[in-house]
Parts: sequence; structure tokens; C-alpha cells
Amino acid sequence: MYSQQKVKVIESKSLKKKKILSPYLVEIIIFSLLIIATVVINLRMIRDGLNGMTDMRWHITWLQHFSQQLAEVIWYPRWLAGTNYGYGSPTFVFYPPLVYYLGSLIKFSGLNIEDTLIILYSLSLFLAGFNFYIFGRHRWGVIASFIGALAYMTAPYLAYNLYWVSSLSVAYAIAWIPLGWWLTDLALAKPKWKIAIAIFWCIFALTHLPNLLLCGLVWLFYTLFFLFSHSWKNVVTTIIFAGLGLGLASFFLIPAIVEQPLVNIASMKNVIGDITNGIFGAGLPFIPKKLDFQVPHIFAHQSLVILVLSAVAFLYCRRDKKTFSESKKWILFTLALALMMSSLSTPIWQASSTLQKVQAPWRLFSLYAFGSSALCGVVVSKIIRLKLPLKIFLSLIIAAILLVNTSYSYKLSRKFPTFRNPGKANLEHLEPSRLALEEPFTDKLIDVGEYRPVIKQGIPSADPILGQPKLTVVKGKAKIELDRWKSYRRNFKIVAEEPSTIRVRTYYYPAWHLYLNNRSYPIDILDDGTISFTVREGNYSVRLVYQKTLAFTWGIIVSILSILILFIYWITITKKLSQNNI
Repeated sequence: MYSQQKVKVIESKSLKKKKILSPYLVEIIIFSLLIIATVVINLRMIRDGLNGMTDMRWHITWLQHFSQQLAEVIWYPRWLAGTNYGYGSPTFVFYPPLVYYLGSLIKFSGLNIEDTLIILYSLSLFLAGFNFYIFGRHRWGVIASFIGALAYMTAPYLAYNLYWVSSLSVAYAIAWIPLGWWLTDLALAKPKWKIAIAIFWCIFALTHLPNLLLCGLVWLFYTLFFLFSHSWKNVVTTIIFAGLGLGLASFFLIPAIVEQPLVNIASMKNVIGDITNGIFGAGLPFIPKKLDFQVPHIFAHQSLVILVLSAVAFLYCRRDKKTFSESKKWILFTLALALMMSSLSTPIWQASSTLQKVQAPWRLFSLYAFGSSALCGVVVSKIIRLKLPLKIFLSLIIAAILLVNTSYSYKLSRKFPTFRNPGKANLEHLEPSRLALEEPFTDKLIDVGEYRPVIKQGIPSADPILGQPKLTVVKGKAKIELDRWKSYRRNFKIVAEEPSTIRVRTYYYPAWHLYLNNRSYPIDILDDGTISFTVREGNYSVRLVYQKTLAFTWGIIVSILSILILFIYWITITKKLSQNNI
């Protein structure tokens, strides 16, 4: 009798262990499958290296110099001193730094720059799938959310960004989107998750600004719809906490906004073409003048996927009110995005110069792919519950969608030569990226034109000239002895035999301050936008130092205040939860 009872106790314990372990085992399997999917989708880059297309040269350049300046113990490298042939650029005053902190951390492990970037791009792809799985897991279950994650990872826009545009920050912005929608659901349900929403929007703000603007607007309208199902206080406080997240990122956002008149930022509208005067087609997105043929293909491809999934939803989900209702929401979500990328939305884009700075409406493709993948997850959750013959037929349709998506990614990844496997192709487009890979600190690298400082009245500084000396006597007679030339600090001595004008090979920006014999001294700006100053006859010890601007100081203050508000809220909500438990 005793032995039978003992056996029953052991069996009950083993069953409990199985119940505890099985969910973890499932998650480990899904995690592993997502890693495998990442390797399969990005195999070309992992095996053969980077392809140097479009934005790749900038990301190599920025990561090289950002990580170098971190090694100089500059905690936030806002001025990239070695770009523009050594004239410098305030790149990270305006470009979000988060991905470059992550890249620097990987690079400091001992990897070379190419392997670091391959890991960064691969990680962004994995996070896109993983975050989508997290988003869908509590909505549709394991299988449906995993299939939706695969649909997101293989969406044509992700491949286009990975292999053609090669924008590193956009890749991570795409990866964050499902996480934001998941955290919104949690924040509306539980007060403590509102802190997570704030942190999310801080991360998004420090990742990519055009996507922050577009995703933020779409998220705002999405969240306002919850007024029909949640209390208005809950919805409004969720939006307020999203604003606090932007407050956390104010050390970056405030200078990025306030200091725009100091650089040639208006040229961003001309990087691809005037989005308000592109070529329009029926139902097609704007096609700016300089844009390649892939964009309309991506739109048609993703739209066809949405059309097929919508047909499946209307034919086979109508009797399931919950599933059909959610399907309709995602169909309307993607339809609204399609309209914003069509000629019908021209007046909206023309009315806002801020919106035009996102460069092209097709940046909405990231949300378009997300909506399509969410619709896929909803449809798959219903297919799983259908009878076997119909389940097999519809599963083949889903498999075909994933196969066609993967096929597009495969073909696009093999369209261009790579550094490790160039073949016999024309390598002209690889040369700027190769220079950034192999000779990053030789003052041979240019930077993007939109971050070049302006001289006055919006006139940009002149193009930098390769091979210029760091210090030059442009007028008078003087001897210069250079003691130190670092990213944020330049020390040198001058022996002037007569009044002399000295030119420093550095673009002027208000953060630069000049000190002669330890006293502040005024800076002049030459016609090419570089720093100069005039001294009388005598001996001088000179320091040129990059310091905080007023906007940066205010940004730090607002960030600290936002941290304090969130900390006070966390303490308050923790006390309330502990009292309720008592």
C-alpha cells in the first residue's frame, strides 16, 4: 500500500516536471528555429561578406569612427572628427547612436569590422522574427505566431533593406515594431508595463528618426482606437508614457531638432528625389526620380500576399467572430498604409515639410510588412483548427507565400558581388566601402552631405579637399607646433612673428571653443566653413575643444527629469501592488 502511494507521488511529481519543462522546451525549439531561419535567409552575407550597396559605406564609416572615439573615452561621440577628409562632421548630433553602441560592443570583443556588421545585420533579422513571435505568442499561440514571424523575416522589404539599401538602423527599427505593439497590449492591461512602453520609445528614438516619426504617428492612431474597449485614462496614460520615453531620449532628440538649422539637413528631401513630384501609378507608391525598380515590385508583392490572406480570412474565418474581427482590423491597417503610399495621399505629404524629411513614403513598408505578417498569424491560427483536407490545402497556400518571399530574398542577395566573393563583376560600387573597411583613419573618408555644417543663411560649407594639412598659416608669418590632435581636443603652440591668421582643418560648429593661453578666444569662419582665428605677434598656447551645446545640456536635463518621473512612478506602483497582495 505504501509503495503504491509512493509510486503515485513520484508519478505526480514527474507529470508536474513535464508540465513545467514542456513550455520551456517549446520556447527553446522556437528560438533555435528562428536562429536557423536567420542563417538561411542571410546565408549570402554570412558566407560571402558585405556587398557594399547604397548606405553600406556610411555605416562602415560611422561604426569605425564611433567605436574609435568610444575607445578615446568619449561616452557619446557626437562629432566624427575623422570623416570629411578630416574636416569632421556632427553626424551623431542628428543620427541616432544606439545601434553603433551595440556594434562597438561587438567590435571590442576582437572581431573585425566586416564580421561585426554581418553579426549586426543578422541579429536585426533574428530580432525581427523573435519580437514578432513574442508579439503573437499570447494572441494566436506558438505555431501561428512562429509562421507569422517567418512571414515577417522573409517579407520583401526586409530583404530590400538588407541587401540593397543596407541601412543598419532601419533594420533595427523594423525589428522593434512588433515589440512596441506587444508592450502596448501589456501597458493597457497592467500599469507596471507603462514603464516598458517608455523604455521602448526611448530605444526606438535612439534607433532611427524617420521610422520613429512614421511608426509613432501610426501607433498613436492605433492606440487611440482602444478608447472603444478600454478606459480613456488608461489609454491616455499609455500615450503619456510614450511621451516620457521620448523624454528619456531628449539628450539626443532636443539637439537633433533644435540644431537642424546649423547643418544642411534640408538636402534630405533631395537624397532620393522630391516625394511630392514623383511618378505615380494606380495603387502604386510614390516612385521618386532616383529610385530603383524594386520598390513597385515590393509593393505589388506584399499587396498580393495581403490580398491572398484577406481572401482566406473572408472565406474561412467568417464563422469565427473573434478571428474574423481581428482579420478585418489588420486588413484595414494595411489598406490605410497602402493609401498613404499612393497618389491619393499627395496632399498630406505636400502639406508637411516634416513628413517630407522621411525622404519617401515607401518607408511605410516596414509597417506594411508587419501588418501583412500579423494578418498571416491570424489566418494561420484559424487554419490550425480546420478539418484536415482544408487544413492541408490552406497550409500549402501559406507555405507558397513563405517560399515566394524567400525566393525574392535569395535572388536579391545574389544580385551583387561581395567582398569575399566578388567574382568577375564590376567592383566600382565596392570601392568606397572597401576604403572604409581597410583605411578608416587615414583622412580619406567622406560623410553624408546633409550633416555638413552651414556657414550662414543655410549655405552649406564647401566640399572638403583631400590631403589638406591640419593647421595652416593663411596670412602673416608664424610657426606652428602641434602637440595633440584628438577627436575632441587639439593642442598646439604658435610663435607669431607678425599678426597672423591660422586655419584649422575642421568645420566650424558651435560646440567648438577656442582658448589662447587658457583664455576664451573668438573663432572666425572661413569661406569654406573651416575654423580660423587671428593672433598678434607673440607666443601662444592654443586649445581647441569640442564641448556641450546649450541644446545638448537642456537635453540631458530633460532626460534626467524623465528618469526621475519614471523612478517615482515605479516606486508608487510597486507599493500599491505590494499593498494589494497583503
